[in-house]
Amino acid sequence: MRIKTRLLLALAPLALFLTLCVPSLALAQTGTYVFDKNDVLTQSEFSELESQGAQYADTYKVGVYLLITENMGKPNKVSSDERTDFAISYYKDHSLGVGERKDGIIFVLAKDTRQYVTVKHFEDKGTDPFSDDSVDYLEDEVKGHLSDDEWYEGSKAYYDIIGEHLEYFAHYGKQWKEPHPIVTILKVAATLLIPLMIAYGIVGSEKEAMKTARMQTEASNYVKPDGFDLRVSTDTFLHSSLSVIPIPKHEDSDSDSGWSDSGGGFSSSGGGDF
Repeated sequence: MRIKTRLLLALAPLALFLTLCVPSLALAQTGTYVFDKNDVLTQSEFSELESQGAQYADTYKVGVYLLITENMGKPNKVSSDERTDFAISYYKDHSLGVGERKDGIIFVLAKDTRQYVTVKHFEDKGTDPFSDDSVDYLEDEVKGHLSDDEWYEGSKAYYDIIGEHLEYFAHYGKQWKEPHPIVTILKVAATLLIPLMIAYGIVGSEKEAMKTARMQTEASNYVKPDGFDLRVSTDTFLHSSLSVIPIPKHEDSDSDSGWSDSGGGFSSSGGGDF
């Protein structure tokens, strides 16, 4: 009996230690497609994104991954190449990717250093659904949420936009690319020209109907007798205000960022700050 009592007393500190540690360990949510090391997502948000990743893998045979971590391997901000190396290493070390060729894309978000990077892995470029333009567009959309600490909204935007490009590739058999500026200009011109032509036709018909009217040379001819008598006209301003809207400055600390082929089927956006 004394031996059991002593044993229980000896194990009590260990039990207390585990009790304190288990909650902290539970903070890291690790799924198959979503790896939330900082617990920025609620359980329901995590499950929703994880479900989207599973759906994409099943439907399009492409792994779509999201990693939310503290930093990119160092406590401070790192360069474009270091961000790329970190993402590729994580992809390889965790055997990510779908199919024999391990096709997939991963978006890495460093919460503490506020940096990001996107890396793709497609050994056969013909099976890559994501053009550089599509991922650049994706990152721009996601950064808008991340800069406001909207972690779920940014993560959700990532998965939704990825899904749109996967569907586009599956339907058209080619990557989505940003339209050429000339095409955009022509579309805008057509949008403006058609209403102008309609308006011109309406005004022309109204003008034809006014040909029987005679022009008057005096303003009094347009005023009814005793209908209006304006003798004094003054304007008095009680208040004045000045609104100043600062023009935001574009800051980019990554002069070496940009899409690059990293070999072995990997390519990287270079990432940046948010």
